[in-house]
Amino acid sequence: MIADEACRECSRNKINIYTRLYKAPKQREQEIIGRAERYLDEEAVGLSAPRMMAGLLKILKEETGIKDPYEKIKKDYDLLLLGMEEKIRGNILRSEDPFTAALQYAIIGNYIDFGAFSEIDEAKLIELLDSYAEIDLDLKETEYLREELGRAGRMLYITDNAGEIVLDKICIGILKELYPQLEVTVLVRGIPVLNDATLEDAELIGLDQIAGVISNGTDIPGTEYDQISEEARACMDSSDLCIAKGQGNFESLRECGKNIYYLFLCKCDLFVERFQVERLTPVLRNELRM
Repeated sequence: MIADEACRECSRNKINIYTRLYKAPKQREQEIIGRAERYLDEEAVGLSAPRMMAGLLKILKEETGIKDPYEKIKKDYDLLLLGMEEKIRGNILRSEDPFTAALQYAIIGNYIDFGAFSEIDEAKLIELLDSYAEIDLDLKETEYLREELGRAGRMLYITDNAGEIVLDKICIGILKELYPQLEVTVLVRGIPVLNDATLEDAELIGLDQIAGVISNGTDIPGTEYDQISEEARACMDSSDLCIAKGQGNFESLRECGKNIYYLFLCKCDLFVERFQVERLTPVLRNELRM
């Protein structure tokens, strides 16, 4: 899905933030900002928002030599959520409907997004986790997903952010218990970008111990079908259904025509307007029924 002017303007507004994040030399700051702005004006036209952002961040990596400014932040949130794993899993198993509860927790994890927010309010995150049962998911799509998982043999679960990936791990574990016939493969980012989860995050939290984990081979904060690795495309093509977390995966996969259930929180003005909901409203939608 091609980024509209609102996405381009949002990226432009973030250039100064990312320039500071990547610790651009003061004497070259304006030069780097100029290169980034030219990229948005001349090279990013016709790209999806995630692919446009990947190009912008690539410039900053080249100019500063810093490959992963979110490395510590990602690990901190992985460990923070790991410390809650046992409690959250217990809450899910004690709930009236573990299937829905697992999805509710998984979607809350999408709040941990440094692409959408300059900083994360940990108190707000804890508040959301403590009130997980109040998360309203589309009832029809929830039942469609429940039914499809009962028939499915293979599922691809496409992750988004570090920290969030712990809640994905818990969700996947519950789904495997509810649907023992289900073979699950998890797709993570191939190269560090923003605070998106990579193989390193998956291994740190033990996700690779309960499901196969593969890299998408790119530094795009989304899943561009024609850009991801051959292995990732083959896995997507052979899966009966996919669950894709986050706005970036929605923006890059929308209109691909595959059986994908998108699961995310609306975090920016564009999504709030598109879905006609309030900020941080949960969305569960299926690609084939939109």
